[in-house]
Amino acid sequence: MPKWMRRFFYSHSLQRHFKIALVLALAVRLLTAYFVYGPQALDDYKHGVWPAYQFFAGLPLELPLYRSHLLVWLLAGFTEVASWLGATSALAQVRAMYSGLAVLSLIGVWGVYLFAQTVRSRIFGALSLYWMALFPLMPFISTRAFGEAVAMSLVLLAFGLLEFARCRQPQSYRLWLFGFIVLGLATLFRFHVGLMYLGYMAVLLWCRQVHGIAMACVAGVVAIGGQAMVDIISGKGPMGTLFIYLRENEGGAAKYGVNPWYNPWLFVLAVSLAPFSITIVRNWRGAWRRLFAIAVPVLLFVGAHSLVAHKEERFLYPMLGLEFLVVCYLWSGSALNKWAKRVYAPAVLILGGLGLLVVCFINTQEGEIEPPAFVESRYGQVTYLDFESLFGASRFQFYFLRPPSQLVRVEPEEFNAHRVDQVLQDQPGHKAVVLLTSKVEATDQLRALEGVSTMQARCLELRTAGSLVDRIIYNLNPKHNQRRRPTWYLVCERMSS
Repeated sequence: MPKWMRRFFYSHSLQRHFKIALVLALAVRLLTAYFVYGPQALDDYKHGVWPAYQFFAGLPLELPLYRSHLLVWLLAGFTEVASWLGATSALAQVRAMYSGLAVLSLIGVWGVYLFAQTVRSRIFGALSLYWMALFPLMPFISTRAFGEAVAMSLVLLAFGLLEFARCRQPQSYRLWLFGFIVLGLATLFRFHVGLMYLGYMAVLLWCRQVHGIAMACVAGVVAIGGQAMVDIISGKGPMGTLFIYLRENEGGAAKYGVNPWYNPWLFVLAVSLAPFSITIVRNWRGAWRRLFAIAVPVLLFVGAHSLVAHKEERFLYPMLGLEFLVVCYLWSGSALNKWAKRVYAPAVLILGGLGLLVVCFINTQEGEIEPPAFVESRYGQVTYLDFESLFGASRFQFYFLRPPSQLVRVEPEEFNAHRVDQVLQDQPGHKAVVLLTSKVEATDQLRALEGVSTMQARCLELRTAGSLVDRIIYNLNPKHNQRRRPTWYLVCERMSS
């Protein structure tokens, strides 16, 4: 670990580092929420953002029965608050949801602060706080509309409380109960977190911690009651969501795809920055002795996911913060090791710094969603004249194409002034016509309209939607990354009469 970093860690109290980390965490998460509104996968929009908007707008809810309404209610609440502040566009609303998740995720930093107080290492305490605040995956995951993302922050807070109780106040029923209630709430957002709940109970049984076991049982009853209440309010039978979820994923959810058993373990290695992290594992025995109480639930959680047929990286998000605590403990114990200083520290600082810039400022799948997000937020009701654009074939069109706006499929020769005027005449309430394509050969027709004034509209400058990351991924393998292509679009705005 660089000398300047160790000096900085020793120069302030743990409480001071907590306050600084909290401010930094909020800043990078809000930046990510604002600039990176693109989807990570279909599910974060289809089962999170879109149903939340439907619930907020009083529309019929399109949500599979095996999905809990809890995440939808949370996101809809953020949207409601944003509406009080005048946020009405699709872009403003998704940013509001992500910003709400960003603020909520700060409870994870609080959990790390509680946990750090149980470890006799000033380096570990400060390092773990800044790691949770600034490691690139944390602001990105914390601002995604997944139940797993919410669960990650809740798990960190829960284990911070539980470990503080176990190590500092083992007879505090209040701390034990609060910790297990938070862990139970994480389980409601992602049922698989129950594996960590059971794993930690097993640790307490091994340690003969009667107070903790008793409160775990009480909180378990509260969690079951909470899920039953969520189901009843959602119009299902008590525990209906869980039973339907188990039936839907019978056989390891093989119908959604089958992955090798080792995929979860590769993810665990990747986020620890292997192979660079090999230089910090010399103290693994000491780390196990000190951190076995969180290591056992993590190993149980990852091991169980390695046995099911279908696996996705986001399934492991709930345990990610706990894994990072282990990594920070190993690195703090190797702070003076020459190989850790020469290999691991540069890797963390360089890759982490570059990664943080990417996740804070570079949008994902921009060619697919940026044109409607930009246009709808500025003009409201519009008509899209589409020639084979990513948005025209988008799986996320349901969120950004809001009636009475419409999308009309055309041929390139219809990108002309006459068609623009015809649309505006037929749709008097529409404020603009947007011509868009993801075919480079059709861009000549769009460029010919740049700066042109028709009878009813003024065409602006041709814009290109496609982030740097999208372009790199597309250029690496154009055949298999078609959804990363750029989209060109031209806005012709109605001239005021």
